[in-house]
Amino acid sequence: VTVVLVTSMDADAVSDDVDNEGSEEGDLQLKPPSEENELVASENATGTDTIPHEENEAPEDLSDTSDAGWDTDLEIEEEKDEYDPTGCKDYFKTCNVLGIIPVSSFVKTLREGKTEVMLRHHGLGPKGAKAIAIALTTNTVVSYLDISDNGLEGAGGIAIATMLKDNNYIVHLDLSDNFLGSPAAFAMASMAKVNSTITHCYLSGNCFDDKAAEPIGEMIRGSYRITHLNLSRNEFGEEGGIILGSALAESEVLQFLDLSWNHIRGKGAIAIAEGLKSSQTLRVLNMSDNGFGNEGAIALANALKLNTTLEELDISNNRIGGNGVTAISKVLSTNDGLKVLKLGKNPLMPNYIEPILNAVKGNVNSPLLSLSFERNTFSLVGEKLVKELKEAHPNLEIVFAATEGHQIEKPIPPPLEKLKRYAVDNKLELKDLFQSFDKEYCGLLSEEDFRNALTHISAPLLEIEKRRLIKQFQKEKVKDGQENENQKEEDQTETQPVVFVDYTALLSNQ
Repeated sequence: VTVVLVTSMDADAVSDDVDNEGSEEGDLQLKPPSEENELVASENATGTDTIPHEENEAPEDLSDTSDAGWDTDLEIEEEKDEYDPTGCKDYFKTCNVLGIIPVSSFVKTLREGKTEVMLRHHGLGPKGAKAIAIALTTNTVVSYLDISDNGLEGAGGIAIATMLKDNNYIVHLDLSDNFLGSPAAFAMASMAKVNSTITHCYLSGNCFDDKAAEPIGEMIRGSYRITHLNLSRNEFGEEGGIILGSALAESEVLQFLDLSWNHIRGKGAIAIAEGLKSSQTLRVLNMSDNGFGNEGAIALANALKLNTTLEELDISNNRIGGNGVTAISKVLSTNDGLKVLKLGKNPLMPNYIEPILNAVKGNVNSPLLSLSFERNTFSLVGEKLVKELKEAHPNLEIVFAATEGHQIEKPIPPPLEKLKRYAVDNKLELKDLFQSFDKEYCGLLSEEDFRNALTHISAPLLEIEKRRLIKQFQKEKVKDGQENENQKEEDQTETQPVVFVDYTALLSNQ
């Protein structure tokens, strides 16, 4: 019998081998014996190079191939893959791998099973977006996702779009003001073809130009669920307008389209009008602040002759003059579908406005509820026509600035009434809006946060109206409420109160 002695040097060598293996493969994991180890054990069992057993000790039965006494991969896998319907575990793991700090409010939302994720202005960046996307891939509770103004860029937008291919529970998506660019536009188009739940998609302020118009057009054509699409404050030009107009004509579900604050002029505006002619579903179209002039206005007027579904049209601030208004007034004399028309901030002389008022007055079937000439001046003849119109159409609201020589008494509704009416028309919950900006849950918003909240929903309030609201519901509060007694007496004259807006009082005011 030969006894094999393992010297300290040999032991050290074996130890070094294990250490080296561990350093190459990471943390050691318990695994069942491999085939190679079983073969060596078999050879040693029949050879002479073995260490004898004690007399009363039975030799080890190497034929036992059961997993008893071993931690198997299957057991470890079961522990790792324990199902987490909230997505919290995946979120923490991803944050750890990416080296970012988890957002506590997001974790709280997932753990409490809330349906709305409101993460505006959190500075998530592309990595933060990826972590949220992985967490929401399997989440079945969240239906409202707002991560606007977080600097997601293209990579973050692609991560969210990829997640939405698998997640079929989110209905409302807001990715506004994230600098997504063209790469994310292609990802969103691919997502829209397979996603079956998103109905409201907000993509304003994302630097989409004419290159992004092609995938966005495919998104409009390919989606059979998206009814509300906001593409305002982007960089679409004439070519982009042509592409989007063609897509609008083919869409079978789109009801709300916001293209305000782009550069859609000339042939682009005409193409949008052509798409409107063919659309059988669009109810609201916002083309304000594009500067398409009389050419675009005439094209849209011709579209209204054939379109029977459009209820609201906003063409404010588009450099529309006499020829454009004349074309629109002819349509209004027979149109029986349009309920809201906004023509304000265009260079309209008082004599340009009067034909529109006469056209509406002569149309007994006109369903118009709101006619806006914001910042435009009426003549005395126009003022008389307004009174006659209100008698014939008591539900019609006419908004204008003034008449020649004097201010009309209450020509514009109070800002609070205007804000609440806007919220109702657009199905917005002001309470949820203000609470999402209330970081301290105290019922108060700083003036800056209050203004940001109004900007976020594109509230149609002038600067003077916002100031009136702030003044009406302002509440003063000392910024630093934790001064010691000595400092209070010394700084009493220097400490200035900070103005806050009591939005709870605003909401309760009738």
